[in-house]
Amino acid sequence: MSDAAAEPGAPVDTTKPIPQASEKSVSNEVQKKAPSLVKYAQTPDKVILRLNKLISTPGGLNSFLSTFNYTLYLVAYLESKSIPLQTRLFSLLGRSGPSPATLAAPSHIAALGTLLSSTRTTLRLFGLFPLYAWMRTLLQGPKQGQDPVLYATALTQCTFYILFQGLENIGLLTDHKVLSPSATARWNKSGTTARIYTWSYRAWLAGVLCDFVRLGREAQLERIKRSNSEVSTTEQEKTDAKWWSELIVPFAWLPVALQFAGVKEGGLPGFNLGIMGACGAMAGLSKTTALWESTA
Repeated sequence: MSDAAAEPGAPVDTTKPIPQASEKSVSNEVQKKAPSLVKYAQTPDKVILRLNKLISTPGGLNSFLSTFNYTLYLVAYLESKSIPLQTRLFSLLGRSGPSPATLAAPSHIAALGTLLSSTRTTLRLFGLFPLYAWMRTLLQGPKQGQDPVLYATALTQCTFYILFQGLENIGLLTDHKVLSPSATARWNKSGTTARIYTWSYRAWLAGVLCDFVRLGREAQLERIKRSNSEVSTTEQEKTDAKWWSELIVPFAWLPVALQFAGVKEGGLPGFNLGIMGACGAMAGLSKTTALWESTA
């Protein structure tokens, strides 16, 4: 691009400072007469800038899309269950409610959730790169003083996540004809990639279960540490809060992982879009909230 001074509308002499707005300028007058209006107008601007900063951070985009995606699933489920209530409310008000054709139409919220899910799956095609970096670090051996159980758990979990991501990528690329169906025909006797995805989700389930092992071992080590040395109450509370916050994540993902892994034929009893949305939103909420607060 050419020099900024040559662009249309740019000041020719950039050495001169831009003059300050006068006291009777439009912006100052609006701020004096309607300060609350100015405050409200600045809010969307701040939110957009913080959102831009959030999705620009490592893991920020994935965390935001995941939480938003599952929240949409929850809202879509609640929307579908509110149809009888809407009909009843319109009846009490003496007004004609939405037509049956409108009620039967696909939910726009659910459609957006499906689109985001597809987007996240596509973005995960690149998920093997950070997993490779993690595995490469682990294969260098445990760090000095690292607990052997925690090291073995991390190595096992990374292996399962690589299997999950690799199988999901194969399924996705086969579905989109990037990979020839004949290349996976031995695993797809039904003619679909359902079996590949099922084993992919089973590897994910195994990775989620590793978090319970890790957290259980960390709790055991923390008890030993507290029995052998003095730990301040503040430090204990901080450690406990972090541990419980991390425990929520695998607990929230567990029903979703069990459902998609096909552990029980026909799926988990009572599992629906609302439960999936609530679990997924809860699992990603703490991380997304922490990332959002860091953008302030």
